[in-house]
Amino acid sequence: MTSSHAYNRLTLVAVLVTAPVALRAQVDQQSANAASSAMWRGGLARTGTYTGGGSSLVGLAWRAPTQGDVISSPTVSNGTVYVGSNDGGVYAFDLVTGAQRWRADAGSAVASSPAVGGGRVFVSVRDGGILAFDATTGARRWRVATGPLMRFPWGHESGDYYLSSPAYVNGRVIVGAGDGAVYSIEASSGSVKWKSQTGGRVRASPAIADGRVFVGAFDGRIYALDLATGKVLWRYDTDGASLQSGRYGFDRRSLQSSPTVANGVVYEGARDGFIYALDAVTGTLRWRYDHKVSWIITSPAVADGAIYAGSSDAAFVQALDSSGKELWRAKTGGIVWSSPAIAGSMVYVGDGMGRLHAFDRRTGTERWTFRTGASIYSSPTIAGEYVVVGSSDGSVYALRANDGPPIQRAVFFDSTALDKARADGAPLAARYLVNRGYRTLDLAALPAFLTDRIADRAPSVVVFAIDYAPPPVVESSLLRRYLESGGKVVWRGVPPGIFPATMPAGEIRLDWDTPRAITGVPHDSALFDFHGVRATAAGVRWGLPQRWRDAWSVAPAGVSAVLGLDDTGLAAAWVKSFGGAPGTGFVRVPFDDPLAVYLAAEMRPAR
Repeated sequence: MTSSHAYNRLTLVAVLVTAPVALRAQVDQQSANAASSAMWRGGLARTGTYTGGGSSLVGLAWRAPTQGDVISSPTVSNGTVYVGSNDGGVYAFDLVTGAQRWRADAGSAVASSPAVGGGRVFVSVRDGGILAFDATTGARRWRVATGPLMRFPWGHESGDYYLSSPAYVNGRVIVGAGDGAVYSIEASSGSVKWKSQTGGRVRASPAIADGRVFVGAFDGRIYALDLATGKVLWRYDTDGASLQSGRYGFDRRSLQSSPTVANGVVYEGARDGFIYALDAVTGTLRWRYDHKVSWIITSPAVADGAIYAGSSDAAFVQALDSSGKELWRAKTGGIVWSSPAIAGSMVYVGDGMGRLHAFDRRTGTERWTFRTGASIYSSPTIAGEYVVVGSSDGSVYALRANDGPPIQRAVFFDSTALDKARADGAPLAARYLVNRGYRTLDLAALPAFLTDRIADRAPSVVVFAIDYAPPPVVESSLLRRYLESGGKVVWRGVPPGIFPATMPAGEIRLDWDTPRAITGVPHDSALFDFHGVRATAAGVRWGLPQRWRDAWSVAPAGVSAVLGLDDTGLAAAWVKSFGGAPGTGFVRVPFDDPLAVYLAAEMRPAR
């Protein structure tokens, strides 16, 4: 480790004799700046702390698809979600509804997370640019071109997914770049005020505290820079700085994790397999924790003296105390590159299997999970009851979580009733949901579940993996009474009861009355002709694919919301509300897309 003096004595004396009124003005200005800005990890120190969330997953508020992997982490400011996509777009979505407010073309993949300040949105992009957009309209304000991309020390380093996410402070944008430099840029004009060179690509996001900028680089070193001038105050060499990755066959040098600063300590994860805790003033090592070679890509989150971090190949999330002692460890089942976020009593983090986990912050007990369609490398952001995260399936997801009663989630499947199924894929649909925490209801358990929910009116959902309504739930009107009690049914396949239990040989007789009695929707137009279907804007927010093929469409006038229209203008996917909470009622979805079935079942938009 090499270190320069942390304090200049003359500067320190000058600060001590500064007039109190000037100091108060500076503090007031910094407070106003913080209140009007938002950025990755919740603030300049990158502690990953937010307000909101909860121990119960209410469900999906909305999904917003893009045309590229969403590695970027969302930033929420004034009711708007700002996020980048590898399709080259910067997006602004309404936090409550998911409606797109604008999309700006950044010209290259946006794998950084936006910073918002001074009425502008700042991102860095894959081709080396640093850009500013108007926060209200998305109009581009300026672009700064950085230098040539630095070569890797070894040449075969993998996992270079992330870009440095800007920090906004006192009218400046502080951000790292692939040319190995950290930049300080005038936010209003794009003028570069200083540039400080490191020895490797800077993919980490700078953390700022007490007039210092902390950042790691792909040379295996952690740097402390003066915020005003960019001067290097100290440099710490991790173990990885001296390792030759070629001897191991994988990168053991790079620092992709971003620093976190709390209580005078800088916390940083490294690809050499250690979490480092350094004195923020001197750069001296306080302690380190060994992940036994497993990369630490996540940026630690810190609250109340505890440090939360994830591990890559070792696939766990852990809590450490301020001395580096492990408090708990929870397995995730997938690599953890997403950085943990803390809100209230919970820790939220994504994994490589596409799951967003919510752990109890004190014990590490998993309270709930939600699964997207691909890996989560994005880090969750919490804003009130909304937990927002990006996925490599190309979508941004906004979940609702609070401390209310848990949703009763169930799927109807009974192997003895498979001969009643008209739509293919019932076993796959059932397994898909069971793997996501749904309880299986067989022929005997289904009536009891519906009866219990009618009595207690607990929030619930039943997915019919088999498109068959058993006589006990039809003849007693149990299914309809469940819907009228605020329940939710997700249906894949042919309409319930449209095929009579018995039919004369060689004849097909459809029963249009029974589907109407169950769902409250006229089925006079429902036929077995397949047509192309396109999702409506509402259908996209519900998680339906852009296009599929289906039959048995109904007249749009008879439903509460149309999720998909077929080529003839009829509703192939739809919702019939019975006066319950938004997202409840009878929901018809594509029969051949398990993810769409799952997302529709999880849909619980805000009122």
